Amino acid sequence: MGGLRITLASLVAFSALFALTSPLARSADAATLDVTEADLQAQVNAFRAARGLSTLAVSDTLTAAAKWMATDMSVQNYFAHTSLDGRTPTQRMADAGYPATATWTGEDLAAGYTGAQDVLNGWIASPAHYAVLVNPVYRAIGIGRAYAGASQYGWYWAMDVGGVVDRGAIVTLDSGFHAQWSGQSPDPTLAPGETASLVLALKNTGYRGWYAGSPGQQANLGTASPLDVPRTDLASGWLSASRPATTTTSYVGPGQVGWFKFTVRAPATPGVYTLAVRGVVDGTTWLEDAGVYWTITVR
Repeated sequence: MGGLRITLASLVAFSALFALTSPLARSADAATLDVTEADLQAQVNAFRAARGLSTLAVSDTLTAAAKWMATDMSVQNYFAHTSLDGRTPTQRMADAGYPATATWTGEDLAAGYTGAQDVLNGWIASPAHYAVLVNPVYRAIGIGRAYAGASQYGWYWAMDVGGVVDRGAIVTLDSGFHAQWSGQSPDPTLAPGETASLVLALKNTGYRGWYAGSPGQQANLGTASPLDVPRTDLASGWLSASRPATTTTSYVGPGQVGWFKFTVRAPATPGVYTLAVRGVVDGTTWLEDAGVYWTITVR
């Protein structure tokens, strides 16, 4: 195992690990990476291709293992290859469905960086991590990143690599974002052109926090029934015509309740209008559909 390296000047930590067994060959499955995770994969592949090495295909199972590890480190506030539940990287990959005991595996970790390019540059500068990047036996990759404001380093990254591109297991990747209805304001009755504030409370039932201003981690309200339909007839000061609001606080942790407050403006034509909404982490996933709606009566 490579040693843990912490660069105090930039509060960045690195770690690398190698596990070597016999190789096995299979074909590929795709997995869901967020924009920044996909950026890191593309940069790793460009780095390898420039050196005549094979590029790495995204593995569902390795991605599941990497996302779990990055999230666990951020939530539990630690930085190590052995997770707090006592599992090694090889065990975590195997538990996620990857044939880790029958092929070459490796793991690079990073903490404290916000961008993919900085993560890759840090790994390149570290001999142990560089060895993982240029190892010719690897064919598959999984990447995860997570953020926790109360942790030592903030951002945590995990890259798991293996010697086969697996199709043996079907994995449903859990983004870690979930919500449950907790309360909402009553239905308003308005005169034409009049405004009213509506409030919705959603409990964060996932294991990842909601961070306002952080792409891929900011929880918003989106229009629903059907999804993403612009409601210019009701919107007043919304984030966009299909996004009424984000959380009123900058962070909503697991188990906490997030509040969403926004304004509707009554159309000029009297009648009854229905506004349905649903939580969404744009670029990552829609939250559970709790059937939230308001009936807006315009006198």
